[in-house]
Amino acid sequence: MNQQAPAPVPTTVSQDALAATLAALLPLGGGLLVALGYAWLDVFGLVLGLAGAVGWAFWWRGKHQVFFPKDLRGSSVGGVGALVALIVVLLFVSVS
Repeated sequence: MNQQAPAPVPTTVSQDALAATLAALLPLGGGLLVALGYAWLDVFGLVLGLAGAVGWAFWWRGKHQVFFPKDLRGSSVGGVGALVALIVVLLFVSVS
C-alpha cells in the first residue's frame, strides 16, 4: 500500500520569531540561574542553579513534548521572558 506523507505545515513569521526568541531565552535563563545560585551560595549555589536549569529544561520539554513546538503561544514565550527578567533583577540586586 502506497501512503503519502502528510504535507508539512508552513510556519509563519510570528512562529519563527517566537521560536527564535525562545531559543535565545532558554539558555540565557539557564545560565543566569546558575550565576544567581553562585552569587547567593557560592559553589553549593552553583550546583543548585545547575540543577534548577536542568529541571527547568525537563519541565519545559515535558509540558510541550518537544523543546520547540510547532504551535508556540506568545503567552508561553512571554512567561519564559518574565522569568528570565525576574532572574536578571534578582542577580542585579545580589551583585550590587
